[in-house]
Amino acid sequence: MVEQGPTVQQHSYQYTTQAQIVQPVSQVVVVQQFPAECPGQMACPHCQTTVVTKTSYQTGMLTWLICGILGIFLCWPCCLIPFCVDSCKDVVHSCPSCNNILHIHKRR
Repeated sequence: MVEQGPTVQQHSYQYTTQAQIVQPVSQVVVVQQFPAECPGQMACPHCQTTVVTKTSYQTGMLTWLICGILGIFLCWPCCLIPFCVDSCKDVVHSCPSCNNILHIHKRR
């Protein structure tokens, strides 16, 4: 048995040179959590400052739903209670600097 050495094949390649400029791109994406029931820190898109939001309450869908359910069950005086309880209303977050609304937390 005759041992054969490794075979060498020659390939010819044709290279073209092109100048490529590669610039690294780095982007940082920050996902901002919206505050829920209590004031939270946010970046105001209107005045470009970082603020702690001020909160207020407004009547929302949940308030009317509870009122309607109490009204259906003939609890007429009790159906007005959701309009007096802040935990049944939507929370409106606004900027203390420019007074623009930043977020409305809707109750479900």
